[in-house]
Amino acid sequence: MEIEKNDISYSYLRTRIKRFAFLCFVLYFFFLGYITLFTYNYYVYGPSFNVVIFDSIKLMLRSGNYWLFFKNVIGNVLLFMPLGFLLPLIHRKMRNFFYMFATGWLLSTFIELIQYTVAKRIFDIDDILLNTIGTVVGFILFHLFAFIYKLTIKIFVK
Repeated sequence: MEIEKNDISYSYLRTRIKRFAFLCFVLYFFFLGYITLFTYNYYVYGPSFNVVIFDSIKLMLRSGNYWLFFKNVIGNVLLFMPLGFLLPLIHRKMRNFFYMFATGWLLSTFIELIQYTVAKRIFDIDDILLNTIGTVVGFILFHLFAFIYKLTIKIFVK
């Protein structure tokens, strides 16, 4: 079965994907706020800050608590991957690497500042780095999926 690019089902599919991505983004945004600002952190002893790159990562490695290391490093990357994947689906301008990189960095910095000032937690430059890496990984995955989608459309759509 071949579908014309001007066919209503093709247009309908694109609209549905965009709406679903927007719904996922809204849910993700609330989840991100809850996880970063309202969950209890057992390892925090009041507000503090780390502005030395890789310092907290090295500290976790030296502690021997590999679960803490895994949770912090991998968790921070995974936490921002949906941002890099969903925003380009919703808004065409976010398909630009610079815009997506800046958005991930700015949002992560904003969250760290709020954590420090309001939630009385840690401002950590390593978290900003890891969150930004997560945004970039999500962005790369978006482009990989977009390439596969375009390839599929090319095969099945005239």
